[in-house]
Amino acid sequence: MSDSAASFPPDILAALPAGELLAGVFAASLTGLALYRPIRAAEGGEIIDFHIELLSSKAQQMLGQPARPTENYLYYYPHTLETGVFAFHCDAFERGEPARMDVNYQADGLDNYFLLSAQRVGKLLLVSFTDTADHTRSAVEIALRESQARERAALAEAERQRRLLHDTFMQAPAMICILAGPNHVFELANPAYQALVGERPLLGRSIREAMPELEGQPIFGLLDRVYASGETFWANEMLVQLDHENEGRRELEKRYYNFVYQARRGPDGRPDGIMVFAYDVTTQVEAHHRTEASEQHAANANEELAAANEELQAANEEIRANNDDLFHAQLAVRELNMQLEMRVSQRTVEVQAARAEAERQRARLHGLFMQAPAAICILDGPDLVFELVNPAYQQLFPGRELLGRPLLTALPELAGHAVWRTFQEVFETGKTHQEIGMLIPIARYDNTPLEDAYFDYIQQARFDSEGGVDGMLVFAFEVTEQVRVRQQLARTNEELTMANQQASAHNQELAQANQQLQRTNSDLDNFVYAASHDLKQPINNLVGLFNELRYVIAFTDPEEEALLIPMLEEALAQLSTTVEDLAAVGQVQRDVNLPAETVLLDELTQEVLQTLQPQVQAARARITTDFAAAPTITYSRANLRTILVNLLSNSIKYADPARRCRIHLSLWKQDGRPVLLVEDNGLGFDVQRHQEELFQLFRRFHNHTEGTGVGLYLINRIVQGNGGRIEVESEIGEGSTFRLFL
Repeated sequence: MSDSAASFPPDILAALPAGELLAGVFAASLTGLALYRPIRAAEGGEIIDFHIELLSSKAQQMLGQPARPTENYLYYYPHTLETGVFAFHCDAFERGEPARMDVNYQADGLDNYFLLSAQRVGKLLLVSFTDTADHTRSAVEIALRESQARERAALAEAERQRRLLHDTFMQAPAMICILAGPNHVFELANPAYQALVGERPLLGRSIREAMPELEGQPIFGLLDRVYASGETFWANEMLVQLDHENEGRRELEKRYYNFVYQARRGPDGRPDGIMVFAYDVTTQVEAHHRTEASEQHAANANEELAAANEELQAANEEIRANNDDLFHAQLAVRELNMQLEMRVSQRTVEVQAARAEAERQRARLHGLFMQAPAAICILDGPDLVFELVNPAYQQLFPGRELLGRPLLTALPELAGHAVWRTFQEVFETGKTHQEIGMLIPIARYDNTPLEDAYFDYIQQARFDSEGGVDGMLVFAFEVTEQVRVRQQLARTNEELTMANQQASAHNQELAQANQQLQRTNSDLDNFVYAASHDLKQPINNLVGLFNELRYVIAFTDPEEEALLIPMLEEALAQLSTTVEDLAAVGQVQRDVNLPAETVLLDELTQEVLQTLQPQVQAARARITTDFAAAPTITYSRANLRTILVNLLSNSIKYADPARRCRIHLSLWKQDGRPVLLVEDNGLGFDVQRHQEELFQLFRRFHNHTEGTGVGLYLINRIVQGNGGRIEVESEIGEGSTFRLFL
């Protein structure tokens, strides 16, 4: 029976059947109640999981589980391994003592601050718990949870935008790739770019390794220059020859491309890769070449025709003589002119088609900008007039007109701000500028107050055909929410730091109090040791004096002598035994940390049994040992001898007279630590009732034999002083088992 059960009045216990009481508590409790059965790795091994035997109504509501879930504990709550909750349950069961724990649990579908209490009940673990879902939260907790929610939302939005941008790149009609590092390793290549070389693997390979046929062409040098300088390179109708079909041909196909090499910059502002945007303009270039050739051919034909006319005029008289020949010659000239006109018309159609294709490609690029999740605008001329504004950029200023207006006219609040100065620098130098988390006060609607907003943005110069800057491209992301979340987290961290400092000061006060208690205990130990030794000689003198008086003093009443003499002898013996035990207590407390040595268990046990030989023979005790798992132990020999003497003498002293005394000793190692087991079949005692007073000084549970109640106190003091613990199992009439984790 537990202490709590013992405190119930007998009449109430009689009126409450145990089964009905348990069912009623599980149904009516306002806190969650759970019964867990431990699952061990092997018989007597460590606990590896719990089976959920039963959940109360409140526990079912808080955990979202039925009364008897089908799976084990760690299946539903694996994160309790990381948070220490599972270890708390195991420790509470193994110790058999009430335990408490507070934990902020945010995993496995739960998100609350839990208060846990656990108590071993028989072969099950009873757990009571409640959460703070219905409690008023502190301002710090509310702010922390709100900041965590905003941060998760911001991260989710950033991931969504990253995915959208990636999908846009992969679906773009242009050829797009990203090359990482100074070796230009393919990090991304969209399907249009991959189609350049068919199924040839690109990702994870440098461009020199993936496209070796580019050696001797300008590409490698251009990439190295852009990576080193960070300056964007624009190519127009450049000839690039690749083995498109991967056939290993020496004569590579000629194709022409318009492309841009733009440096990608890392957090330190230095280039860490190159973004490539390219279009195949081979058709337009070839059409242009054919048009030029046709025009040249037509010019040559016209010159020949002029010469022929001059010859015809010079020979007019001769031609008149032969009208038929002249007629046929005129027909041939007309036919030649018609052919030339047809060729010129055909070339004109081809040029117009090439121009239409170029315009279509430009429109597709414009559509890509307009659909991009990033805020993009194009500014034209030194006044930076808004030439293009995509929806994401316009959404930053939903109530303001931008398109066709100069930057400072549309957004006058930027005048004097650092962002306007960097606009001017980029336009003057042509160098790309990037900012991370820049604070820019803006008005989202006309004639409204300014509000603080934070942006990540890139300002990139646009170059004309002669290499001069004629405008600017801006790519921007608003990160106001993320910056505010970081600022809130910083403030929360400061509050937590102050709380930790206060806790540290409190811990220091506790440490000082603990040192004072340790000094007081040491003084008491020294007093007990000194007092017990100082009392030995007076008691011996008193015994000697009593023996002398017995022979020199005669009692007039023989019956009085027969009564008083034994009483005095017993009192003196008890007093002497008590002083001896106090001396032993003082000695153990002074020698609890004696140096360890290698002890042969069998030899030490035989030595102890030889000392206890009279008691062993009087009780006809049968004592067996099993030290095969660990024949030796590293421990203080004197302390280990004290442990064995007291445990064996107690087992003999409290043997059951109804049966022969049997005692078994064994020792093994568990998790690298020795465990000493002493079992007997003696009288036993109610271990639940006496749990709290089991190792108290002068506490005894049987009074039919002599003793002072010091033995178990000495054993516990020695074991705890060496960092160990003792587990006790006992039942009245069955015997006792002591496990000493040394």
